[in-house]
Amino acid sequence: MSRWRSLVVFAAVMVLLWIAPLVLPLGDYTHDVVGLTFMFMAAALAWNWLGGYVGQISFGHAAMFGVGGFVAARLMLSSGLPFVGAWLAGGLVAGVFGLLWGHPTLRLRGPYFSIATIGVGEATRLVATYWSDFTGGSSGLSLPLAGNPTKYQLYWYGLYLLGAAVLISYGLRRSRLGLGLAAIKEDVDAAGDVGVNPTVYQDLVLFLSGTMVGICGGFYASYQAFIDPQDMFSFDRSIGLILMAVIGGIGTVLGPIWGAVVFVIIQEFLLATYSELYLGLYGALLILIILFEPLGLTGLVQRIHRLLLRRPAPAARGVP
Repeated sequence: MSRWRSLVVFAAVMVLLWIAPLVLPLGDYTHDVVGLTFMFMAAALAWNWLGGYVGQISFGHAAMFGVGGFVAARLMLSSGLPFVGAWLAGGLVAGVFGLLWGHPTLRLRGPYFSIATIGVGEATRLVATYWSDFTGGSSGLSLPLAGNPTKYQLYWYGLYLLGAAVLISYGLRRSRLGLGLAAIKEDVDAAGDVGVNPTVYQDLVLFLSGTMVGICGGFYASYQAFIDPQDMFSFDRSIGLILMAVIGGIGTVLGPIWGAVVFVIIQEFLLATYSELYLGLYGALLILIILFEPLGLTGLVQRIHRLLLRRPAPAARGVP
């Protein structure tokens, strides 16, 4: 599919999703869940910029999610900043925070980087839990309804977040920066030999990824109207982002979107009734994908498409 055709299809899908609640009889619950799913899609795409495009598997993105959420919440509570401005400010702070720990740790590769991000995420969670003057500690923070968008309105803001994340994903993949990231993923030393600066490229992508995830954290704070460190900085949050990308297709442009849909569906159907079963199901699904289809749902669709193209056409009647 050509670049312009892809953009036209994307614009058409966005328009259809924008008008869907206005013409379809969606219930309040479905409407709210779809809006939240848009946010998860954007966050999974942002994680994929680092984990998929660069190959640096981060288990610490919950740190940026939580920082963005709490900074946005504090700005809305103390300064009366409009929620969109608070989300953007929280995202920028989260991106800078990501650079503070990411600049030294991105020199590590493979499992060493992943282990370092686990430590960063858990350390951030502990600091946030005990920093009660800022985060409210174990009591959390409650956001006033006045001045905040309703969950019904957040559907469209979630859609805007998703649209921005898709465009950035597409731009990264198609740009010179994307070529440099692919080279770093294959062999960081060889990439440096051909003129790619791994430090600058990885720092830039981590900043973009952390900023978008932080904005999603601000969105989540407005959606919930109450946040606490155990939820915002939880290790499950980071694992969820990884699962969405892996289920949909890590390193692909749109794979994390389909992974987010599967993630939310499983969570919504099983979380309320079987609070622990859904984690086991995610684990089993992850093992199956890694063993049989490393590109997840995207790879499965591509495989089916290739099989259909190879299938011979049926012989015409009367022709031996």
